[in-house]
Amino acid sequence: MQADPVDWRVIAVNHTAADLRGATVTAQLHDLAGGQLGRTRPARLDVRRADTAEAFTTAWTDGLPDLHLLRLNLEDSRGRELSRNTYWRYREPAALRGLNKARQVRLAGAVTRASGTGDRRELTAVVRNQGSAVAAMVRLSLLEEPGGHRVLPTLYSDNYLWLLPGESRTVRLSWPADATSVRHPVLTAQAYHSPVATLRG
Repeated sequence: MQADPVDWRVIAVNHTAADLRGATVTAQLHDLAGGQLGRTRPARLDVRRADTAEAFTTAWTDGLPDLHLLRLNLEDSRGRELSRNTYWRYREPAALRGLNKARQVRLAGAVTRASGTGDRRELTAVVRNQGSAVAAMVRLSLLEEPGGHRVLPTLYSDNYLWLLPGESRTVRLSWPADATSVRHPVLTAQAYHSPVATLRG
C-alpha cells in the first residue's frame, strides 16, 4: 500500500507474479494520542500481477489536526495482512513540533526466535507499545552485546515503526555470520519520546 503525498490517492501495489483478487484496502486517521479520527474507510479491489490499482483518496479536511497519522492496510481475500503503512501528515513543517508534546510511551517485547543459516544469523522479535499514546518512529537497533556497538550491517524487515496504543509488530532481522564481534547480541527499541527498551528472549 502507498499514498501519493501530493493528492493523497491510495494505491495498492502488487509486486508478485500472481493476481490479487478480492483484496481489502482500509484507511484510518489517528491523532497522536492514538484516537481514531472519523470512520475506517474500506475498499475492495483486484490488483493484477506486477500492477497497481487505485482504491480511493484520503484528502485533507478542515477538521483534521495539523499533525496526524494515516494508517493504510491491505488484506487478501482471507483477511491476512499483506501490507501496513503509516504516514504522518502535517499542514506546515512547524506542526511537527507536536511530537515534542506527545505523551511518553513504554515499549516492551521479546526475541521469539534466534537461528543461524548459512552465512547469516537471524532473529525474530515482537515489539509492543504499552503506552496510552502513539509510539512514534520506534527505532530497532541490534547491538554486539549489552551496551555495545551496533551490529553493521543489519537487515531489518521493518524499522522506524509507528505503533498505536497496545499495538505490536513482528520484525525479522539478520546480520553476517562472520561478524566475530557479535558474541551476545541484544536488540533494543526506542521511540521518539520513550526510554530505550531491551527486547529479551
